[in-house]
Amino acid sequence: MKILWRQLISLMQGLFLLGGALLVNACATKPVVEGPLQQAEWETKALIRDMKENKSNSVSIDMMAVKNQRVRLDITALMGFQVASLVMSPKEIAYAIYPRKEFYYGKNSEKSVERIIGLSLHPMNLANIAFDEPVRGPGWTCEQDSSHILSKCENKQRSIRVEWKDRTEGKKKVVITAPQFEMQWLFKAPQTEVQFKPETFTLKQPDGFKAIQIN
Repeated sequence: MKILWRQLISLMQGLFLLGGALLVNACATKPVVEGPLQQAEWETKALIRDMKENKSNSVSIDMMAVKNQRVRLDITALMGFQVASLVMSPKEIAYAIYPRKEFYYGKNSEKSVERIIGLSLHPMNLANIAFDEPVRGPGWTCEQDSSHILSKCENKQRSIRVEWKDRTEGKKKVVITAPQFEMQWLFKAPQTEVQFKPETFTLKQPDGFKAIQIN
């Protein structure tokens, strides 16, 4: 089933670079400013541009993640309107698009994002971006700046680029560009003293939502 660009807005508003009762249970205290992260929580905002439709949308994205293991995204629009929730591991993914009353679940792969936004990118790379880790997958190459900090990853064959910019006291801007798509993703400094409960990374199909399996 072809999903149009407006469904990107539903997932990241409604995913990039593209679900059930909302169960967010995390405790965070102070941000860390140095040292490698293994788990963290981020408050972020994203400006998403659909060049084909000439439309822009702003959303808030709360991310909780354990590196290389579990990730949760909760996406809201203006006035806290609940747009989407997504949980995933390297092998499995589930997400709910609340305005559409649709619940997707199944194998996590590049195709699970491609069906949402037409972008061949494994969804776990969203957490890699937050953790300042290289984008992984066939055809990706990455660069570091003069301070040996990750600055850019690019897939020239697919015309997709991820750039880390404006790093200040743990904050950063990440710009993701692809054909007819741009996302400017602003991160606050991460909260690292977190204790995630198992249900944090659980998403159940809400009553009245259509279930769609991702193969």
